[in-house]
Amino acid sequence: MLTRYKPATVAPPSSNFCHGVAVEGAGRWLHMSGQVGCTQDGTLASGADGQMRQCWRNILAIAADAGMGRDNLVKVTAYITDASLIAVYREARDEILEGYECASTLVVVDALAHPDWVVEIEAIAAA
Repeated sequence: MLTRYKPATVAPPSSNFCHGVAVEGAGRWLHMSGQVGCTQDGTLASGADGQMRQCWRNILAIAADAGMGRDNLVKVTAYITDASLIAVYREARDEILEGYECASTLVVVDALAHPDWVVEIEAIAAA
């Protein structure tokens, strides 16, 4: 159902993602709203690494609630508030997703909707 693309005619990805993902056949799509690093009770996880890992846990929990999982992720877009957090973001993503690759965009922004948030991740999955 999902085919990943890393054409030889395009520079290789700079980290663990692929350039494109095609969804084939009749399937269900799940568009997930931007997730921030808040736990189930609304508490903000501690530190940038904690927030990033919690974002990914939230995404996987939403996917699971829809009967999907990591392998159904098609595209993620992440927003971080400081370029110095890129390595932290990638480490958290790679650990939580266990190296799974989907289409991915990472954007550094001046701020998010709450001053204590350092990351927000939205995702699209298909099954």
